[in-house]
Amino acid sequence: MDNYIKKQIKDLVPGDIILHPVYRMDGLMLIDSYKILSLDLIRKIKKHDADDISVLVSPSSDQFKIFIDNKEFRENEFINDLRDIISQYNKNLVFPTHLDSLLNESTTRIANNNLKLFYNKSLFTSFETKLESTKLQKRAKFIKLKLLNKIVNDDSLKELIQGLKEYKDILFLHSINTASMALMIGLTLELSDDELIDLGLAALFSDVGYTEIEKDVFEKYLKNPQSEVKVLIRQIEVFMKVSLNIPLLRKNSIIYGVLDRHEYYNGNGLPKGKEGKNISLLGRILSICQAYDVMVGGYLYNDGMLPSEAIQILWKNKGKQFDPDILSIFIHRSNFFKIGEKIVINNELKGEIVGFTNYIEAPHLPIIKTDSGTIIDLL
Repeated sequence: MDNYIKKQIKDLVPGDIILHPVYRMDGLMLIDSYKILSLDLIRKIKKHDADDISVLVSPSSDQFKIFIDNKEFRENEFINDLRDIISQYNKNLVFPTHLDSLLNESTTRIANNNLKLFYNKSLFTSFETKLESTKLQKRAKFIKLKLLNKIVNDDSLKELIQGLKEYKDILFLHSINTASMALMIGLTLELSDDELIDLGLAALFSDVGYTEIEKDVFEKYLKNPQSEVKVLIRQIEVFMKVSLNIPLLRKNSIIYGVLDRHEYYNGNGLPKGKEGKNISLLGRILSICQAYDVMVGGYLYNDGMLPSEAIQILWKNKGKQFDPDILSIFIHRSNFFKIGEKIVINNELKGEIVGFTNYIEAPHLPIIKTDSGTIIDLL
C-alpha cells in the first residue's frame, strides 16, 4: 500500500494526515485520527510522546482519499502496523492501549454504531484497570455499559454527542476524558449506581453550551478564558435551556454539577462564589477532572503540560480551587502516581516511580529511578 507511510514522530511534517489517534502519556487521547497536522499539532505531539514512536500518515490529501476509498484501513498490513505502534506506545503509557483504540470507527466491530464513539477512546475503554479492587473494576464495566445504554436509547442525548463532535473535536475528547476520570473518582467514593450515572452524564454534557457560541468567539475564549467570562456564563445558560427539554439531564444533581464545576473551594469561583461543601459533590469532582484535562490536553492554544506538571499544580491548589479530600482521592487512589509506574518530568528526566518520602503530604513528588539508573527524590 503506497497511500500511507510509517514514520517516527520526529519526522512528522505539516500536511501529514494522521491515520490513527495519538495518545498522551497518561493514556488520554491527544489527537483523533484523520487530522491534517500543522506545526502547532506536531509540536504538541512531540511534547507528549517520544520522538522515536512510529505513526502512520498519508502524506497528501490525494493519497488519503485513495486510502479511504480503497478501505486500506481494513488491510492486514495496516492492522499489523498498528499492532507495532501499540507495542511502542505501551512502553510509555500509564494506561496501556489496545488495537481497538487505534482503529477508526469505520473499522471496529462493535455491534452498535453509537458505542464506537466511546470505545475507540483508550481511557474510557480501560480506566477500570486503575481501580484497586476487583469489585470496583467489575462495577466500572457495569456502569459504563449502563451509561452508554442510556445515551444510545435517547435520541436527544445522541444528538448532543454528535453536536459536540461536529462543533469541535476537543470538546468531545475533553468530555470523554473528563467522564472517565470522574467515574474513577466516583467509584472510589462508592457512589450509588444512580449517582454514578448522573456524574457520567454531567461530565459528558457539561460543555454542550459551547456549541451555541459562535466559533470565532469560542476561539477567542480559548486563547484567554479569564477575559471572556461572558462566554462561560453564556454556555451555562445554554446548558440550562437544553436540560429543560431532556428528562435525563433535568435532575438537580446533574444541573448543580454542571453549574458548580467552575466554583472554587475557597469561594473565589463562578458563577455564584460558592465555597467548601456548599459546592455540589458532582461539581467538586468535575472541577478537578476538567482542570487536569485542560492543562494536559493543551486546549487553550498551548502545547499542554506533562501529567506530572499538571498534578503538581492541582496539589498546590488543594483547599484553594479544589476540594482537598477529593483531590487526595484523585491522586492517591485513582490516578497516575504509583510505585512501579513510568513518569516523565521533562525530556531529560524520565524513569520509574520507586517510592515516596511523604506519600500523604506530597504524593505528587515521588522518588524516581531514572532511565540511566540514578535515584532522585523529587521532594
